[in-house]
Amino acid sequence: MDRRHFISSGAIASTLLGTVAGCESTAPAGLSTNTATSNNPGKRFQHGVASGDPLMDRIILWTRCTPAESASSATSLQVEWWISTNQSGKNPVASGVASAQPIHDYCVKVDATGLSADTNYYYGFTNDGVNSRIGQTRTLPTATTDHIRLAVTSCANYPQGYFNAYRQIADTNNLHAVLCLGDYLYEYGNTEYGDGEPLNRVPEPNKEIVSLTDYRERHAQHKAESDLQDAHARHPWIVTWDDHESANNSWTGGAENHNPDKGEGAWSTRKAAAIKSYYEWMPVRELPSGLFRNFRFGNLVDLIMLDTRLEGRDEPGVRDDLANANDPERTLLGPIQEARLFDHLSAAHTEGVQWKLLGQQVVFATWSDANTVLNPDSWDGYRESRRRVLEHIDNTQLENLIILTGDVHSAWGMEVPGIDKNTSAAIELVAPAVSSPPLASASPAAEELVAKASQDQPHIKYANGLENGYLIVDLNTQRARAEWYYTGPAKQRSSAIKLGKAMESATGSNRLAD
Repeated sequence: MDRRHFISSGAIASTLLGTVAGCESTAPAGLSTNTATSNNPGKRFQHGVASGDPLMDRIILWTRCTPAESASSATSLQVEWWISTNQSGKNPVASGVASAQPIHDYCVKVDATGLSADTNYYYGFTNDGVNSRIGQTRTLPTATTDHIRLAVTSCANYPQGYFNAYRQIADTNNLHAVLCLGDYLYEYGNTEYGDGEPLNRVPEPNKEIVSLTDYRERHAQHKAESDLQDAHARHPWIVTWDDHESANNSWTGGAENHNPDKGEGAWSTRKAAAIKSYYEWMPVRELPSGLFRNFRFGNLVDLIMLDTRLEGRDEPGVRDDLANANDPERTLLGPIQEARLFDHLSAAHTEGVQWKLLGQQVVFATWSDANTVLNPDSWDGYRESRRRVLEHIDNTQLENLIILTGDVHSAWGMEVPGIDKNTSAAIELVAPAVSSPPLASASPAAEELVAKASQDQPHIKYANGLENGYLIVDLNTQRARAEWYYTGPAKQRSSAIKLGKAMESATGSNRLAD
């Protein structure tokens, strides 16, 4: 059972793109005075600006420079860039020229270096006298930081509704970064998983995306969406993909929603197209380790980002197949990524980092008893992989681990049972969907399942399967605080917001409390 089929059926249930680092030049003349929440001027930079993968001394800056209709398809465009501590762009701390090339769909990514830690910056781009909007971003703090605040998002389905959560995030000032845990977009054509016609949100192209051109066009549509564009321009993002950036229930060797016998070609070709377009269109730093990377927020937080989809995952099983779920040969992360994870967790523990955060896609804790596999697409379908993580936590006496999860279109706060089932090895915080249909909204049976899981499982401290929104994680030296914000029905564009639930975990406790 995967969450899309659960909802739709009501069942119970590759190179760094145009990178120029630290190039010296003067700031472009005639900089735009638009703020980071204004609309993109003109058609040259119609997909806005974005920043991501912040470190203490550098950050990725992104834009796309749309060529004129009369331009040759082989023409590269020269794009000036700058980053400054003031919005005017004068006296930039770094600037240069990058090339927007057709081989990368005219996307530009710059790894701007030579920056100061824990500093707010403005940045922008210019091509042929046309300025982009001005974005805002922020570098990671030094060792002495004592407060970090992150927004956590997942599951933004374009035809299903408006991105009200992104609107709220764009209007929030006190964030260090936005974490997107996957399903940034969906691969379906219109009516396959939501009808965008009544909302004028029909996906482009209007078919299931398979080719590189298809994936690029879908990314372009999302980057042109005003609320998402504003959220990108306002904060640095740290991202990873889930399945729908390629195809539903994807794994290393295929996907539930990939059908080579129906003209969709080889999975390897489709996967390569999805990956290439993602790296082109997202403000992510390309590394030999892929999407596995970590971000150190001083000595307070070490954020480790995982890829639980395409690097090492074996094919998902089926519901209630215990033999498959317990097979010791099956893996969710793959041996290389699993070893990296253990090394990073151990290093953060040894170096005295207080909070260890795991940014990943699918639910880690179980929703049911040991004899039931309710969601084989989650860690519950790869129980030996989960056991090894729990064993590493136990062997290293790791504390203050927070697992951040998306994927399931619902909000959960859970204590993760350890090797000793009477202990809590970590806490898990699940972010609700931005606009995808909430898990429990499909039918009374679906709502009953969410209610039953929270009632029957004592480690589940909070569950909401009926609302869209996002999660805020606020950390200091005494506690980690989770705040689930809800933004109303996605079918209505709204600025309404409510704090639905807040829970805290005291340092050293591995427990959640109101």
